[in-house]
Amino acid sequence: MRDLNALQSISFIGIIFSIVVQIILYIINKRVENTWALYPTWIFVFICGTLMKKFLKEEDHHHHH
Repeated sequence: MRDLNALQSISFIGIIFSIVVQIILYIINKRVENTWALYPTWIFVFICGTLMKKFLKEEDHHHHH
């Protein structure tokens, strides 16, 4: 988890929250249409984060020692 960038972290947490929400909805016997659509969205965000991490070089950031 430490090696993830911001978008990857957001999508990872989003997937966890989506699973928790679906479990809660199941327990309280509520139906929400198209909750499955959250997962491709989180995967897309994760892939965007992965591409940013790959193509944005670490040299773009200023580190002071």
